[in-house]
Amino acid sequence: MTILRVFPRATSFTPVPTEEDRHVFIGDPPLDCFIPEDVSEIHVSVSFSWDIPEGERLAKAWEAKRIAPVHLGGPAISGYPSGDEFIPGRYLRHGVTITSRGCPNHCWFCMVPRISPGGLRELGIKPGNIVQDDNLLACSEQHVRAVFKMLESQAKVILSGGLEAARLKLWHMPLFEAAKVKEAFFAYDRPEEYDALVYASYVLRSSSWYRPGKARCYILVGFSGDSCEKAEKRCIDALRLGFYPFAMFYRDQEGRQVKDVEWRRFMHTWCRPAAIAATAKRLGIGSK
Repeated sequence: MTILRVFPRATSFTPVPTEEDRHVFIGDPPLDCFIPEDVSEIHVSVSFSWDIPEGERLAKAWEAKRIAPVHLGGPAISGYPSGDEFIPGRYLRHGVTITSRGCPNHCWFCMVPRISPGGLRELGIKPGNIVQDDNLLACSEQHVRAVFKMLESQAKVILSGGLEAARLKLWHMPLFEAAKVKEAFFAYDRPEEYDALVYASYVLRSSSWYRPGKARCYILVGFSGDSCEKAEKRCIDALRLGFYPFAMFYRDQEGRQVKDVEWRRFMHTWCRPAAIAATAKRLGIGSK
């Protein structure tokens, strides 16, 4: 079965059309572009809840072309079936792999439990250099070791899913070293996770793998009760612990977020590498 995949928007992980794969489209059906004739189904894939209205509109637009049956789905709409496997290159660009889905935690701000209501599931391991699991470190030791064994054959390995700092163990570090992990992203989503980040910093710095810039950290900001002052303190605290911080602005189910001038200025400072490096230099935060 040949599936034509449609996406509401292009992201860094969205598949791109190539000579080998001409079944990827962003947005509306094209007026002046060749559409393959061997299409069996059209899948409109929606990853974010705030893109659901656009996904619904696109499904109608593609149905009007009468090419093939159109199915509207994706993580934001139908989640992931309990028995599914990850298919490289279908809904994420080649190089990105998912080896597990779900998470044992139930954080109030996270949509993972809704997308994967069955809890943590380990999948078959498919090759890729960017691992985008929901919570890789929550998987069994056997699975984690198998994932890193696969990564040893990859180049420029990135652990991009947001690793849970509290689950990092000393035995993980030789795996980071053997796989030559280029960057590992941790998560600092709640102020009460600071102690876990301190612990993870100790584990990382005890390894020969650690270098400034390799340990990175997503930091959730802009949620109810947060302020620019509180958010900046969390970013600076992470920086002092040896993590390169990346602020991620909280969105509600409809995709709404605070957009006042103060928050825009904050995001300008804590989302741009050059600005973050300048802030670190100004504060005298070294690389050790």
